[in-house]
Amino acid sequence: MGSDRLIYFRADGNSRIASGHLMRCFSIALACLRLHMKVCFLVSDEESESLLTGIISTCERTPLPDLSLNPSLPDSRLSIIRLKTAAFDCLEKELPEVLSLLGSLADSAAVYFLDSYYVTESYLSSLRPLVKIAYLDDLRLFDYPVDLLINYDVIPDSAMAAYKSSYQKAKRLLLGPSYTPLRVWFQDKRAPLREQVSHILITTGASDPCHFCLKFVSKIFGAVLPFGTDSPPLKNTDLADLKVWQSLTLHIVIGKFNTDNELLFQLAKKLPCLVLHENVSNMASLMQTCDLAISAAGTTLYELCALGIPAVSFTIADNQLSSARAFQETGLIPYAGDMRDNAKAVLQAAIDFVTEMSYIPDHYLTDKSVPLCPSYAKRLSILTRMRRLIDGKGAHRIALALRET
Repeated sequence: MGSDRLIYFRADGNSRIASGHLMRCFSIALACLRLHMKVCFLVSDEESESLLTGIISTCERTPLPDLSLNPSLPDSRLSIIRLKTAAFDCLEKELPEVLSLLGSLADSAAVYFLDSYYVTESYLSSLRPLVKIAYLDDLRLFDYPVDLLINYDVIPDSAMAAYKSSYQKAKRLLLGPSYTPLRVWFQDKRAPLREQVSHILITTGASDPCHFCLKFVSKIFGAVLPFGTDSPPLKNTDLADLKVWQSLTLHIVIGKFNTDNELLFQLAKKLPCLVLHENVSNMASLMQTCDLAISAAGTTLYELCALGIPAVSFTIADNQLSSARAFQETGLIPYAGDMRDNAKAVLQAAIDFVTEMSYIPDHYLTDKSVPLCPSYAKRLSILTRMRRLIDGKGAHRIALALRET
């Protein structure tokens, strides 16, 4: 098909479902715009529209000289429509309005790209006579009747057959991490590999319901928490661990819905090695300053791979479990466990990971004739394989498939 193809992106974002659907669709939309396609976002409410407009504004502040992202410009190839009858958690309500919109199209080569956990088989079947359909999936709830199915899970070889059998109604499949639609800031970035580990990134996502950050700081520094802790501070452990942690700076990303922010800021005033980050507009730049990461499983793990930052993951929600286990199976990102089941073990596993990846025996610092430090060599091996798994070109690959669908 021609490069002037129109792609409708149907996605939402709000305080209940966060911004992930809109963010990954926008990454693909940018790739479509670069291939000279037209893009129109369909959203269900004012909150989704506002969130999308904010994403666009953030991208406009990033150097994108080849794109015009202002939807209000007459010649813009990017537009936004807020559906009048839509509800983000019940797509069936909007069907008559969407069918009317698609039925009025002069361009029969349009593609309807859907990213919603509330999709139903009847919704897809109703649209299919009017338009080509692409669906971005990570739940495998049913066999989706679509023209293009994308699932960028890290899929072990042993599970690939099961994935393909789940999608028998889809005409074309794009499966695996090579189709990861990274945010634009991560697509061409690499983190430097430093000889010594100095900076650790800690992120739990938008919220921290299990109080991971507070408990982690308490475990290391013996801080007193209002809800207590069942594990002793690191100062009671061996000298080697202490030597590692005394030289590190911890960068904690405080999500929008983190209820522990006031307590964390109180601790940061007493601990110079604790740096807190709120309202981070360019996570890639922050990550590039760090040598290791401790992260809740999910999209962040893909971004850490793209940058090449060795990490350990943990889970605080059910929808993170498959991602954590899949990355562990690759041997790239170890899984510390679920904070809801055994917080003490998760905290210790995260500490052990940082200690192993950071520790440099004294003789490696004084004797320059010895080979690479084991911890440095291990980080080099891991980051090389991480970048091979996620190369940052996933959104472009999806855009090419949309142009060809």
